[in-house]
Amino acid sequence: MSHTYHIHINGLVQGVGFRPFVCRLAKEMNVSGWVSNSNDGVHIEITADSETTNTFYNHLLQQAPVNAVISFHSIIITETKSFSGFSIKESITNQEPDLLLTPDIAICNQCKQDINDPQNNRFGYAFTTCLNCGPRYSITKALPYDRVNTTMADLKMCASCSAEYQDLENRRHYSQTNSCKDCAVSLHLFQSKEKEYSISDEEILKTIVQEFKNGKILAIKGIGGYLLMCDATNQDAILLLRDRKQRPAKPFALLYADIELASADLQIRPFEIDALKSKSAPIVLCKKKSFTGNGICLDAIAPGLDKLGIMLPYSPLLCLIATEFGKPLIATSGNISGSPILYTDKDALENLFEVADLVVTYDREILAPQDDSLIQFTDRGQKIILRRSRGLSPNYFPNPFKEIQEPVLATGGELKSAFALINKNNLYISQFLGDQGTVESQESYAQTLQHLTHILKTEPRKILIDKHPAYAVSHLGKQIAAEKNLMSPFEVQHHKAHFGAVLAENHLLGINEPVLGFVWDGTGYGDDKNIWGSEVFVYQNNEMDRVAHLEYFPQLMGDKMSKEPRLSALSILKNFPTKYFSIQKYFSKNEWQYYQKVLHQDNHVMTCSMGRFLDGLACILGIRIYNSYEGEAAMQMEALARNCSYKPYDYYSLPITNGMFEWNIFLHEFMEDWQQKEDVSLMAWKVFYSLAKTISQLSSHFFIDKLAFSGGVFQNALLTDLIIEQLSQKRHLYFHQQLSPNDECIGFGQLACYHIARQANRFTDIPYYTNANILS
Repeated sequence: MSHTYHIHINGLVQGVGFRPFVCRLAKEMNVSGWVSNSNDGVHIEITADSETTNTFYNHLLQQAPVNAVISFHSIIITETKSFSGFSIKESITNQEPDLLLTPDIAICNQCKQDINDPQNNRFGYAFTTCLNCGPRYSITKALPYDRVNTTMADLKMCASCSAEYQDLENRRHYSQTNSCKDCAVSLHLFQSKEKEYSISDEEILKTIVQEFKNGKILAIKGIGGYLLMCDATNQDAILLLRDRKQRPAKPFALLYADIELASADLQIRPFEIDALKSKSAPIVLCKKKSFTGNGICLDAIAPGLDKLGIMLPYSPLLCLIATEFGKPLIATSGNISGSPILYTDKDALENLFEVADLVVTYDREILAPQDDSLIQFTDRGQKIILRRSRGLSPNYFPNPFKEIQEPVLATGGELKSAFALINKNNLYISQFLGDQGTVESQESYAQTLQHLTHILKTEPRKILIDKHPAYAVSHLGKQIAAEKNLMSPFEVQHHKAHFGAVLAENHLLGINEPVLGFVWDGTGYGDDKNIWGSEVFVYQNNEMDRVAHLEYFPQLMGDKMSKEPRLSALSILKNFPTKYFSIQKYFSKNEWQYYQKVLHQDNHVMTCSMGRFLDGLACILGIRIYNSYEGEAAMQMEALARNCSYKPYDYYSLPITNGMFEWNIFLHEFMEDWQQKEDVSLMAWKVFYSLAKTISQLSSHFFIDKLAFSGGVFQNALLTDLIIEQLSQKRHLYFHQQLSPNDECIGFGQLACYHIARQANRFTDIPYYTNANILS
């Protein structure tokens, strides 16, 4: 006996070819009915007998499209109906949005074949897409995901594309981004803000390649924003890019046409190849070879480092350019120094000619700006996300905080900022939004938040913020709470948020056993109003207790200390005045006199930052005196350590007394090696080996089996491997999985701490009435 069944499937089920998949399955099984997108996923109705329905339903769940994620599914018997065949119905828009948002998906192999096949009608077409690839989140204006709700709404499909769109057997059946040369997304090439070349798209592509050969710098529109590009084998072009962008040493990423080309310059391991070829197509840090086959300018691209960030083309436009050029290309974020990535054509034309000789745009608007995601792997294969953005944002699945039903916004941290938002049963974590120290970055943050809440048609009812009194993102959270008459924002200490994040990622929030957490980074406002950064916590029974940290040392000159490792060195040498000669040469006479007075004042804010401690050691070793970008000194010290020819098993002592790491003992032994003129790379190795040894000793000291790690210091692949080497057979180790250990995880961690507080009934909501002008 036949009945009509209503099937509801939710999750990441729009923009992944789910409706065409359902149609093909229905045709195979001779089932009649319909399928439709809605704001809460995909809805299906079929009329069939129970056995056929059961088979159909199981196939839906077990053979879903490769890019789909099913978070919820249900089937019920409904009013019996008679259908003529199976169809895709017009999307349903009357529900409130409740589904995951499809990230941008890198070009698939079939579309690559299309654009490289002279017999294919999309040969050389720079905006070729299908059901399995193309822009998604970056062009979405509203839900459900249909062309009318994207920035391709005004681009009408030609007859050929319309026929593909309607053809059940075509992989472009109901592909919302479908286009070809006859209904093209048009390219534009500008010599200046006002002057555009009047040439065809094919000629633009040829001109781009020729200008790279001529040593020019081009700004080219990608999926999530503009890229600044030039020939990676042309040192003059690279140095000119550095000069124009005011980026003296921060490494550039490289774009390679394929793995074979990249393998001439880099040692690329199988798991790195898999990552490069994945649908998110991130930048992957790979170890450079001693001899590079393509003639790339290593010293100009990544000075002082032994790894290069490389990526494969993730859009057809980049595929065509990289393949035709035939050599590696610099591909770095298109912005002016200190600003977020530029993504509108207007802003690009107004600003990027300060850096680029030519600007390439196209007629498809970007709504969600995203830098390229960045990851690395340790030698033992541990994945470390360094930047979570294009292809990885904005979803986090599964949501570990499902008991939180109200919309909650966690504003995150100030550096490497990213907010987290819970809405209905879904958790969203924004793309990397950078340092919030500039007005432009703050505007980008606010626009990204507004864009996401607009798509989801939601407003937060609870705000979570960092405790730091001067964070712009915390001020924004307070402003939102005031404007919407919400309760007082829930404040979370920075390092507790880090710890909460790694606990939640590894499903440790509800366990009964204690977890020892190591949260080591550069800076965070502590509960005692000092600058924390080497925290060791114990988590048990919904409580986080700070049990250890480095002994405090003076935080000299505020944030300037993070930019000048020489100041960190001066601070940690305060108790070793006879060793001042090791760094005095890095100061002028007047500077030395001034900083000596500052050092011996009594009113210092104090710090226990592991990041600043490592900066000081790097300066003493002569590695870096100034940081031209965040973490430069520590990164170069890691590179030196990794390439140390002899790796000893002795270490610098870092004993713990009354909850304090006595780093003065460590530094005394370190300075003895320095005075004995020990090899710098060996000393760098001993620094990281000693930190891993300290972690091992501390786990034994507390008799705790489960160890969790978060904070920017644990972006260090060498340190991570040393921890795994020493402890993986003795302890259970927990690292971040979907998130970065850096401050991008803070919003997620704030949600974790809010969850913990709710479980323990530890907080009281207070109405928040202030209407002060918090953000200028």
